[in-house]
Amino acid sequence: MKRIFLPIAVFAAFTIVSCGGEENTAPTESATTENTEEICFYSYDQSAKTHVGWTAFKTSDKVAVGGQFDQVNVTAGEESTKITDVLETIKFNIPTSSTNTTNKDRDAKIVASFFGAMDATDIILGQVKSAEGDNNSGTCTFYLTLNNVEKETVLNYTVEGSTVKLTGEIDMVDFKAEAAVASLNEICGALHTGADGVTKTWSVVELAIETTLKKACH
Repeated sequence: MKRIFLPIAVFAAFTIVSCGGEENTAPTESATTENTEEICFYSYDQSAKTHVGWTAFKTSDKVAVGGQFDQVNVTAGEESTKITDVLETIKFNIPTSSTNTTNKDRDAKIVASFFGAMDATDIILGQVKSAEGDNNSGTCTFYLTLNNVEKETVLNYTVEGSTVKLTGEIDMVDFKAEAAVASLNEICGALHTGADGVTKTWSVVELAIETTLKKACH
């Protein structure tokens, strides 16, 4: 019996190994892979100041005159992972009396002879109609009210960290404000006269807006 037992035992062992009875020691992947991607939420930072700068132009050579508004009042809605969602909740108003070109005499002329020549423009009103893009760049369409005229204005935006920068231009002709441009041109006279002897104030104004968002990542 002993002679028969050994071959049977060897055969049995061979059968077990061949049929997968041997313990599998190869490493296996986990059924679930931990998601380590960071998710960031954005919201408007009420404690941060929104900067609204502008560049106007004078003389035939289109000499730039820069300025800003020292007071910009902004409201916005809830946080979102999409910056476009935050932008679309923004509303703002700007007292035109906060005009600042670092020249008080010029500031007074702009407030009185430009904004003062418009209808109901002691405050500029605006709100975002829509925003298209991603968390890096895109476009933002505003409803902007000047001279009691509401027009859509499209600005491009870029994002650097938590800072959103918007740039573009508006034309006073679109707001039926040619008379206000003429009024400023007249009061500024010699200062808006170029080497060609022509006194000119351009109707197009470039805008540069910068605001800060809160950014919380998890």
